Formats: sequence, structure tokens, C-alpha cells
Amino acid sequence: MTILKFGQADALRCRFGISPLWETISAVRVLNGPRHRPLYSPWVAAKADATAGLELELLRAVQPRTGYTPDFLTPPPKASRARFETEIARVRSTPLHQVRAELIQSRDTRNNPGAPTINKMLTDPAAAREGFAAEIEAAWHALIEPDWPLISRVLEDDLAYRGNQLTSGGLAKLFDDLHPALAWADDRLITSQFREQDRELEGQGLLLVPGVFAWPYLVLVTATGYQPTVVYPARGAARLWSDAPAPPDPLATLLGRTRATLLVALDPPATTSALAAQYGLALGTVAEHLGALHGAGLVSRRRTGHQVHYRRTDVGQAVVDASVG
Repeated sequence: MTILKFGQADALRCRFGISPLWETISAVRVLNGPRHRPLYSPWVAAKADATAGLELELLRAVQPRTGYTPDFLTPPPKASRARFETEIARVRSTPLHQVRAELIQSRDTRNNPGAPTINKMLTDPAAAREGFAAEIEAAWHALIEPDWPLISRVLEDDLAYRGNQLTSGGLAKLFDDLHPALAWADDRLITSQFREQDRELEGQGLLLVPGVFAWPYLVLVTATGYQPTVVYPARGAARLWSDAPAPPDPLATLLGRTRATLLVALDPPATTSALAAQYGLALGTVAEHLGALHGAGLVSRRRTGHQVHYRRTDVGQAVVDASVG
């Protein structure tokens, strides 16, 4: 059991972050992991061609079945919505003494089959650091970047849901629903999934990072020098690999099939770019149709940071419901 102990300042400094770097490393673990995770079977099959040419020898060596993977490969994001280019630059700037120390820790994980490869890395930590960065970049471009509008949509939806929980019920409500292995009691966050990693947060707060490729696990970062972090499975990840809902025929007849499809797709809310990627449409086409739906009072829009999320209004929902009935 691991306990993270909160002070008053920590409760005020809990925040959320989205990390394309974490998604990339987690996706590689799904590919390399010895345990079958059926949620991702459609994704693995769809990415078979993309993964065929990937060289991931270094990452495989430091992703043991159980045990320690170097934290410098996934530094907790500093921004709420980190950019991959910024994150990979942080990997490349990791001090070499830190690279060496964390590689040794990973090598010494019990029964780590990657130990011989890690020993080779230790002869030139600078080359190892650059090799890791190159492998991560290749994995990002092949596995995550093409689907990032859809992946980020799921992550944004999760943040909206968790934010509502925090607002309505505080940390107790947030953590009681975050993951089955987490529990909140007496200003302490308790998890049964790790051993002997107790830590006083000491005013740093806790960073919470949803992950599409995290299911069904938690990842806990407690090492000194890093922002305390919990990576947890994002809600709704399964819908990334399920068929998109088709609009009812009466609705398609009324609005036109594309507009009807977009109206039905706004559950949960979505951005123009996410819908364009999901349905293979041009951004301008999606924007035009959403504009028409907005003008008719069937959808509303709200800006969050640099993004505009569209959602069905009550009138829009009534139209969808009527076409089904």
C-alpha cells in the first residue's frame, strides 16, 4: 500500500494535465506488454502496418513486465495541455547523471530481461538519451499523432467530467471514482497497487494525467525531483475503436446525412478538428455544417482555452430523440 499525504496547500494545488508524451510511451507498452489487454486489440490490429517498421529496442529494454521504467522518459507535463515538441525537448535535456541513475534502477528491476541492453546503454548515456528520443519520436508519428484529434477529445472529455466531480464533491468524490485501487481518507490518498512509496506532498500538490492507453493500470510518480503524479485510465477510451454512430434515417432526411451525422456525434461534445478526423471530412466542411446547426439552435458552442467545443442543445437532443422514436 502507498499513501500520499496532503497538506492544506496540496489540496489547493491538485491539477490536471494532458500529455502526448505519456500517451506515446503508454501505447508502446501496450504493443510490447506480455499481458493481453482486449480493449486495445482493434487498435493493435489497425496499427499493424505502422508498427512493422518501428525500431523500439531501447524502449522495450526499460519497460519490464513489472518494476521501474525511467521517469526521465515521461517527465510530468508542466502545462495543462502539453505539446509533444516541448515534452520531447525535455527528454533530450535530461542531465546525463540522471539518465545513468535511472537506467541503473531499471536494469536492477527483478528479472528484467532488458538488463543486457541497458548495460550497453550505460557505456554512453548521451547516445542512449538521444536513442530514446528518436524512438519516442518515431512512435509518436506512427502511433499517436494521426489519431491525436480523437485521442485528445477523449482526454478533454475526461477532464471536464473530473472537474465537475471536484467542484461538486471535492477530493473525496474525485478520488473515489478515479480508479478502483484509489481511496481518499483523512487527507490521504491511498492506493493498493504499489508498495512502500509513501510520500508527503509538501505543498507541491498532485498532478492527475488521464491516459487513453493506461487501462487498467495506474502509474504513480513519487521520485524526488519530479512533480508527484498519478496517471489513470481515461473514461470512454473504448469508443476510440468502436464504430461511429450512424444517424437515424428520418434525421438524415430532415437535415442531410452529414449534418445529421455530426449532430449525433456530439455525444460527448467535440471540436471541429476532432469531428473532421473522426469522419474523414475537411475542416471547412465540418465548420460549415456546425455553423448551420448552431444557427438553427441545435448545437451550442463554448471556448475552452484555444479550442471551441460544440454540444447538442436541448432542442437538438429533442430532434434526435424524435427521429429515433
